[in-house]
Amino acid sequence: MNTPAPTTPPNPPTAAAEPPAVSPPEEPTPMKKMAILVSLSLATAAAVIALFLTRHYGAEPLISLGSAGVTFIGTYNLAQNILEKLGYL
Repeated sequence: MNTPAPTTPPNPPTAAAEPPAVSPPEEPTPMKKMAILVSLSLATAAAVIALFLTRHYGAEPLISLGSAGVTFIGTYNLAQNILEKLGYL
């Protein structure tokens, strides 16, 4: 009677490796800080303009605030995307 030779498993278990050390987060550069400040400034100006225009054309106060809020979010995201594509963020 022939018995087959013992085989080793394809992936032998290895000793548990130490997890990699976590480095602290990078400090934002002055260019990144300025890009975020520009985005916030543009978004705030656009929201104020939207608020004044909607109130001037007779919208209710709550509708004007909603319009200004949506304009702020949209303008901020647009400015962030443009600055990211230009390499400032």
